Amino acid sequence: MGESDLSGGKRYTGKLLFRMGVVCLRTIMNNRWSKWLLAGLMPALLAACGINGSSGNGSEKANGDEGAKSDGPANLVFYSTAVWSQEAFNERFGDAIRKKFPNYTVQAIFNGKGTSFEDVMSSGVTIDIVWQDVNNTIPELLNYGLQYDMTELIKKYGVPVQNLEPTAINAIREMSDGKLYALPIVNNTAVLYYNKDLFDKFGVPYPTDGMTWDQAIDLAKRLYRSDGGVQYYGMRGGIQPHANLSPLSIPSIDPKTGKPTLLTDDRWKTLFSEVVEMKKTVENKALSFVKDPKVAMSLDLANIFINNDMSALNWDLVSYPAYKDKPGVGPQALPTLFGITSASKQKDEAMKVLSYLLSVEAQMSFSERAVIPILQNEQVKGAFGKNSPYKNKNLQSIVKTKFAPITSKSKFEGNIRTIYDKAIPDLVDGKVDLNTAFRSMDEQINKLIAEDKMKSK
Repeated sequence: MGESDLSGGKRYTGKLLFRMGVVCLRTIMNNRWSKWLLAGLMPALLAACGINGSSGNGSEKANGDEGAKSDGPANLVFYSTAVWSQEAFNERFGDAIRKKFPNYTVQAIFNGKGTSFEDVMSSGVTIDIVWQDVNNTIPELLNYGLQYDMTELIKKYGVPVQNLEPTAINAIREMSDGKLYALPIVNNTAVLYYNKDLFDKFGVPYPTDGMTWDQAIDLAKRLYRSDGGVQYYGMRGGIQPHANLSPLSIPSIDPKTGKPTLLTDDRWKTLFSEVVEMKKTVENKALSFVKDPKVAMSLDLANIFINNDMSALNWDLVSYPAYKDKPGVGPQALPTLFGITSASKQKDEAMKVLSYLLSVEAQMSFSERAVIPILQNEQVKGAFGKNSPYKNKNLQSIVKTKFAPITSKSKFEGNIRTIYDKAIPDLVDGKVDLNTAFRSMDEQINKLIAEDKMKSK
């Protein structure tokens, strides 16, 4: 989908200016002098597009139609380090916001050349809302000193925090030192996909909801075979999403000591052993379940069927494998968080938008499109995937999941998962044992933490 049109003829001029500004910005960023030109011209260009303009009167409730229509003009800048396109943002969030708030101008900026967090902030543009998944949103806000406790605004606009996915709210409070620096808007998690044709071909029973890790790995080993000169693979997966979303909920960094947990929490051995066994059934290859019909199963994020055309594949999904001692407990949630910045001069308008995105109306729309809702409402959950081309799949298993607690997050999450991931090949090939690999990874993580402390001095 292309960028959404602004409502009404009287908005045409603003729309034209916005597009002119985007064209100018793209031209500037392609110029070798982009750094200083962007810093000097971005405020003027975005001002011409209406960004950082006057705020609304803030007196109406965001969920009310009359409130949305009677609001004065507001210009909200959303920033994310996520790898998204303008079209994807508009389809997921932007179009609905513009329709509900026709007097609001919505601008989405993504991390890229000339638009890093530092670039945008130094240009004079005020970011109103930062959004990303739970691993990144609040750490980014804290890193740039943009955190803002939204508790009073949440009360003012009646946001139903008590009805949102509890593990998401608990994680936000923990990361916000008891406050609320962000709100969860939609959710994600991990599931197990499988290729029905391969199970049929080899007469192996399909995976089932609630099966254990031992059962899943046994299936993977049974499907990993050569037949007629063709190699078939068992179960693809890896540190992501397993270490990030495992039901074991192991923090990489102990929040109390600030030290790595690899050598102090034996559950890591269980988790890494599972990853190694998975990788053996795909010969440690980077295979694609969507593109390679010879892969029997894939441990992956629950939304890959939204972001990929899987119509040519005879597939289905079941819940993430469970542990014998944790029956009925699924993986962790991976919510998308939106946080209003301390720098925003339009906090009320921003909260009205977030309040609307958490309304039954908006959450129902997400759910019908198979975007996991964050609102704990049975009607909303029951509509999950209703308008999806894959509505006949086992999609309800996604929203019936009882999520494990979300682990404590640090600003090192991405770097640590890279360290974990690099250790896997040697473990799969038997070149090192777990204890040796763990000592090496622990050393690397401690070095990462020490270097960060030196930078902070």
